[in-house]
Amino acid sequence: MPDRTFAISATRDFPYYRKVWKKVVVILVVSAFLPLALIGGGMYFYLARTIKHKTMEALQTEAVSHKKDIDSFLTERIMDLKLVSQNNSLEKMISPGMVEQVLASFQNELPYFQDLGIIGPDGGHLAYTGPYDLGTKNYKDTFWFKAVMAQGVYVSDVFTGFRNDPHFIIAVRRNEGKSAWILRATVMSGLFDNIVTGVAGNRKGDAYLINSKGDFQTNPRKGGKLMMKSQVSPPDRFKGVQVEKQGATLTLTTWLETVPWLSVVTIDKRDIFEDSRKVRNISLFVVLLGGFLMILAILLTTDSLVSMLEEKRKNKRRLDSRLRRTAFLASSMKLSKGVFSDLNDILSNIHVTATLMKEQADPANFGETDLMAEQIFSESIRGKNLIDSIIRFTIAKDPIILDVNIHMVLNRIIGFLKTPLIEKNIGVTTDFQDGLPSVRSDVTVLRQVFLNLLLNASAVVGANGSIYVSTSIKENFVTVLVSDDGPCLGNADKERIFDLHHLTRRGDWGFGLAISRFIMERIGGKMSVQNREEQGVVFEVRVPQAFIGESLDSKLAILD
Repeated sequence: MPDRTFAISATRDFPYYRKVWKKVVVILVVSAFLPLALIGGGMYFYLARTIKHKTMEALQTEAVSHKKDIDSFLTERIMDLKLVSQNNSLEKMISPGMVEQVLASFQNELPYFQDLGIIGPDGGHLAYTGPYDLGTKNYKDTFWFKAVMAQGVYVSDVFTGFRNDPHFIIAVRRNEGKSAWILRATVMSGLFDNIVTGVAGNRKGDAYLINSKGDFQTNPRKGGKLMMKSQVSPPDRFKGVQVEKQGATLTLTTWLETVPWLSVVTIDKRDIFEDSRKVRNISLFVVLLGGFLMILAILLTTDSLVSMLEEKRKNKRRLDSRLRRTAFLASSMKLSKGVFSDLNDILSNIHVTATLMKEQADPANFGETDLMAEQIFSESIRGKNLIDSIIRFTIAKDPIILDVNIHMVLNRIIGFLKTPLIEKNIGVTTDFQDGLPSVRSDVTVLRQVFLNLLLNASAVVGANGSIYVSTSIKENFVTVLVSDDGPCLGNADKERIFDLHHLTRRGDWGFGLAISRFIMERIGGKMSVQNREEQGVVFEVRVPQAFIGESLDSKLAILD
């Protein structure tokens, strides 16, 4: 006869297991998925905010760099005209074929000038070359003629003029005796447009220039053309970059330094924040995939556990009610033990994961915004020492001693510093001895010494200064002289100029000079300084032709 007690108990116990199973599943899912959601969501919002912040910083930096490129282009064109006018007399400039020769020289190097003209004090052309018939035109009553005669240098807004074609001119005045004449050139707008619009690249956006009245000075990609009124109302002059958000568009504006033009860059926000959307999608995918795998693992594990309990319950059908109750309690205790064991394992895994994330976290990105700002501020104080430490760290322990061409090293450094020197209008004159022999040394440390000297000289002479570099061979040393036309050194500064923390009155900083002399002494060379006869100072660097002394790494180790 079947055991009715078992039948009744079974019909009651099996739903109970499933009820417990549901609770366990809910608890495990919540305890496992909630931290994942919090961690994933926190990471997403933090990364999204960081990416947005960094993207905006990069855009503003790019806008400033773009502005500097345009200013540099205009400044270089002005300098081209100044060099021609200052190095040639009016008689030479109006001689037959001279203007054509100068324009051809400009166009061969950088084809930005469309025509070139020499204009006398009465406004008439003394010489002209270009695609337009302007030789008989008189500019005495034009706005730009009056401006350049008054200011000496003038870059005009875009206008049509006698040629009835939008263009802008760059003109410089040359005083010769009691008279003055003007060298004027027209910039080819098409090539200039390429410089301006290049910042937008392949992005969905635009880049153009407008004057103080809001008129286009370059052709935008869409929505207007040269000399038309733009939709942007130029604000009063300001420093830096202004960012304006309008719907799905970001507009970055900054004033040029050379001319009163406003650089405008518009960018589609959806394009620049594509990375943020990718982070969001990846984070969402990771959370969903992780949640799905967790839920699947929990369901399979707990269902298997409940099935085992149910199977064990069926095998005890012949026990009396007390034994069945004892078995039920034992099974419940086993279930509870398994549940708490699983919970403990999950919590342990979460703890280990959190600990690993904390240990692997980048300290520079840890903490709240205020902490990050404080860290950035404190790190800026140690920046110099940190840079020096990094440099020392990256110095190869085993130096490479090889034949070094001093002229090649100097030319590369001067070429590297070309842009900042041009911006400050600093001239560099070289006088290299022909047939200078190579030296047996470490090119890395020599490059550091010469770079320190040229940077020091450019800082001392300031704008419109001059630097002179010469080489010669004396005995078994190659001598390099780096001189400037800045102020002379006082007696006190001359004695302490190579002190590590000394700053002279004229601006020589002992940090780089001390390191340079230290390096030269360690490779068997010498370094000294003295005042020039007229003004300025000259640094003498004597590089041995053959490497002298101990191994370089053991000597440079003192710097570490």
